[in-house]
Amino acid sequence: MNTSVTLTSVSSAVTSSVARPRVLFIINSIGYGGAERALVNILSEPHYAERYDIHVVLLDAEPRVRSLPAHVQVHELNSQRRLVRSILNLRHLVMRLQPQICVSFLVRANVCNVLLSKWCGSFPAIICERMHLDSHLDSQFEGTKRKAAKWLPRKLYHHAACVLGVSTGVTWDLVTNFNVPQAKARTIFNPYNFDFIKQQAALPCETNLPDRFIVSVGRLTKSKNFHCLIDAYLASEETAALVILGTGELENELKDYIGQLGVEHRIHMLGYASNPFAVVGRAEYFVSASRNEGFPNAMLEAMVLGRPILMSDCPSGPAEILQEDVSFKATRLTEGRYGLLVPMDDRRELTRGINLLQNLGVRQRYSRLAQQRSLDFELSRVAGQYWDCIQTTLDAAANPRE
Repeated sequence: MNTSVTLTSVSSAVTSSVARPRVLFIINSIGYGGAERALVNILSEPHYAERYDIHVVLLDAEPRVRSLPAHVQVHELNSQRRLVRSILNLRHLVMRLQPQICVSFLVRANVCNVLLSKWCGSFPAIICERMHLDSHLDSQFEGTKRKAAKWLPRKLYHHAACVLGVSTGVTWDLVTNFNVPQAKARTIFNPYNFDFIKQQAALPCETNLPDRFIVSVGRLTKSKNFHCLIDAYLASEETAALVILGTGELENELKDYIGQLGVEHRIHMLGYASNPFAVVGRAEYFVSASRNEGFPNAMLEAMVLGRPILMSDCPSGPAEILQEDVSFKATRLTEGRYGLLVPMDDRRELTRGINLLQNLGVRQRYSRLAQQRSLDFELSRVAGQYWDCIQTTLDAAANPRE
């Protein structure tokens, strides 16, 4: 196998710094996902560059759809989405950079991080899991492939120095189903740049929108359950249009379904939006029938913009955010503390939720509550928790218990 490494960096030379610990962040690529957005937000606080020598490793040579801060040194590896190639390429770079700590996002990067931490033995690994992994694997694989996909995280994750879940449900899933010791597990939510979101929402839309509409945002995949949402919307009393933002493997299937029902004038699939906030901020409310979330980024961004929320109570995150109760399970339409929750895969209750949001008073109340709750996820507050965790792990590695 060809294991050559292609590196690009904002700096042609990697300089050592005695005063600043070298921190390596590892992720597959900088794409459209929530993990990528979270990483960019965590790195956007420039004062941390004074304390740490910050590097980002992209395992794959793919287009970058988000900009990384200028104070970050970027290294791109051409691993072609392959695990073994990723491990070998990353090992070559790690041996060269000699980081004091590595922090990774997403399963492949997490596996590489832990494996090399054990293999090289020179740095502690922090891994960040963004999905409720057990239910995510259920939606992706069956039979032998499902068992194989679970085997590596179960074998490796517990060797990390610290395991971060993006919600309490994600963290508990890692402890319960992936052999992570509770003492190593911690929950840190995604951080959100409120100023950026609101500035983007105030810009003109890049596409024509209906006069009145509700919005749903997400990858067009089985796990996002758009068929259920479409059916519930069409069964409701809602007169505003339904706008769907996102792309994915079910795009043509969903368009065909809408065409067969003859409702193209009511349901608008707008695909990818470079500025989704300009669309979401103009919607009457946000709705999702998702079957799986790690942390529902699109929902929280809608809350920052004061949009009322109607969300399926899927694993994990919606109940923890909207009800402030990670153990809550919706058995019917529930008027939660900060938004409406319905049981997963329940078209009837989702339709009831849509009908309830025809009431202007209900929408206004949940608009205020959503914005109030979103303050708990503001960038500087949450990003500081990630950096505190990094420093705590560095201190523990420098002063191991006798």
